[in-house]
Amino acid sequence: MNKWGSITLGGQVISYLIKESKRAKNLNIKVNAVNGLEVVVPCDYPLNKVEPLLKTKEKWILEKMAVMSARGRLKPLFSEPTVLFLGKPYRLVTVFQQGQPSLELLGDKIIVILPQTRESEVKKVLEQWLRYQARCIITQRLDLIKKKLNLEYNKVFIKDQKTRWGSCSSQGNLNFNYRLVMAPLPVIDYLVTHELAHLAEMNHSKRFWSLVERVCPEYKKHRQWLKEHGSELTL
Repeated sequence: MNKWGSITLGGQVISYLIKESKRAKNLNIKVNAVNGLEVVVPCDYPLNKVEPLLKTKEKWILEKMAVMSARGRLKPLFSEPTVLFLGKPYRLVTVFQQGQPSLELLGDKIIVILPQTRESEVKKVLEQWLRYQARCIITQRLDLIKKKLNLEYNKVFIKDQKTRWGSCSSQGNLNFNYRLVMAPLPVIDYLVTHELAHLAEMNHSKRFWSLVERVCPEYKKHRQWLKEHGSELTL
């Protein structure tokens, strides 16, 4: 079974193909014009050992690829798209494997695993994972910050709001955009504090901002971060 992965060598993200071979007894690294960087491994070889070994061969790989590229024999490298999670960019890697779709967070990569026949569902799997993470993290921060403000909320809803990061209803329900989980944790804390404060002040008066500042002294910086980078929090 062939699988694609990626690794950072020499400051650039390089895609590589892992090929399982029944005849292979050891891991073998190749650089060719068809697949670029290719790693042949025995069946059932532990894949978590591949990248550490590639790192030890970094100089050889880069020199080999540079020579082939100069000869015009190496196809252009491509970088996987990146996904933000808690403010950190992760490389999005798709691995085709039979079974139910799943997702793993491994090092600096988010790996979506699914059958090749369901390749179009990568975004769906990723969004479901982000929604789950958003609910877990936001609920955790709510329960921590509500104690500091001495406030209680009713229900929490995780949505895909197009123009709002959060809102508070007169029934004490709090709504949050799932994409907020892509932002750094201090920014999430600011939004959580903002919506909790509305339980006491359904406005943006000086008293409201005083409540926010009590828990989040640097709220202005975090609010500005959202204005400048909010458009980047997307799939």
